[in-house]
This record gives sequence, structure tokens and C-alpha cells, in this order.
Amino acid sequence: MSWEKELDEILSKTEGEVFEKATLQSLWKLMSKGHISSFDFPISTGKEGNVFRAKKGDEFVAVKIYRINTSTFRNISKYLMYDSLYKVKKDRRSIIFAWAKKEFNTLKKLYDAGVRVPRPIANEGNVIVMEYIGDAIQAAPLLKDAAIDNAEKIFCKLAHYLRLMYRIGIVHADFSEYNVLIHNGEPVIIDVGQTVGSDNPMAMDFLRRDVKNITRFFRKYISIDEDTLFKYIVGEKDEIC
Repeated sequence: MSWEKELDEILSKTEGEVFEKATLQSLWKLMSKGHISSFDFPISTGKEGNVFRAKKGDEFVAVKIYRINTSTFRNISKYLMYDSLYKVKKDRRSIIFAWAKKEFNTLKKLYDAGVRVPRPIANEGNVIVMEYIGDAIQAAPLLKDAAIDNAEKIFCKLAHYLRLMYRIGIVHADFSEYNVLIHNGEPVIIDVGQTVGSDNPMAMDFLRRDVKNITRFFRKYISIDEDTLFKYIVGEKDEIC
């Protein structure tokens, strides 16, 4: 049996998703290295890519696959252009591969720094394998969809994580209730591909937007203002909770 046919059998649970050849090759390499043994179901789908629950032996993992030919990334260069590690050709495949590599490397930096993100496992091309956040039945919900009964605790954790990120020179740049999972009452930050270094000329603009987004969400539950959160993140204020 050819590797393409064997892979087709393994991917039979991806609900008819059609993958580009480069994606299939990346998946096959990851499977050959033992990082993926089977697929379960889609966790989320979008124009830029899909996330699936899969198996790595007896362990659940999440597999994030960025689309190459049909991706609708806009203004992606503003997130890559100031990072010398990701100077790439301007063809779509090279850009998407660089984007996935950047997200994987950022996950490693954040995880090692104590920020609660999915533990990164492997990266190949436009595919990232990472820790699955959820239980045996379903993936953890987004903050926007979760039942919130400990809002202050969650907010304080997120504020602490944003501060940790800033300390190691990273700004999320797309932070909102759409990029946080809630698992066992604890927040987990996701979608870190668009993060920028704090030396990026647009970093402070991105950070203020992040602060505005998360403050807007939590104002439904607790009293907090943007300026206080911003000062805490950048180290101008010692405590916030």
C-alpha cells in the first residue's frame, strides 16, 4: 500500500477534508515519527486552517493544520517582517510554513516560561502537534462560550500570563475571549502564531488592543480598567489582584 493510500485510511475521520499534497507529506512525516497514530474528529474549522483531535499512541493530541492554497491570511507580513528568524520567500507555501514554525517556537517559549499554553509536541511544514485541551468526550470550550463562575480568578491568571509574556519580550497581538480555552476552571491561551516581539514597532499598539479586548469581556463580571491592566503587564504596577 502506498503512503498516500495508508494516510487516506488514517484520515478517514476528518469529515471529508481535502488536504494539499504538501500537507499530506507533512502529516505522513509526523506519523512516521510516532507523533500521530490516528485522527478522531475536528475540534475547530476555519478559512485559515483546522484543528483535529488525534491520538499519539494512547494519548490524545491536537493537530493544527494551516491551509496553504485556500488560506485567507491578511497582513501576515506585519507579524513576520520584524522577526529575523522568519525571513522567507514571498510564495504562499513558504509563508504558511514559516507561520506554523513561528507558532510552534512561540508555544515552546511560553510553555517554558510558565504561561499556560498547550504543550508543543512537534512541527512539520504547516502542521503542529500539541497537547489536547479537553476530556475524552469533547474539547475544552472557548472563554466566550464557557460557563464562568470564577471570573476574577480567570482574569487574574490571564493578567499574570500576559505579564509573563511581556517579560520575555512577547506580545500576543490577537488576545480576546476567542483565543482562550477554559479547562477545569483554568484558562489556557491558544493561537499564538501572530505574536510579536516587544521590540516590534507595533507592539504597544497590539498590546493596548489586547488589553482593550480582554477588559471589555471581563467588565461583564468584575470591575477593571484598561490603564490598570496595561500598567500591570508592562511592569509599571506591581499588583492587580
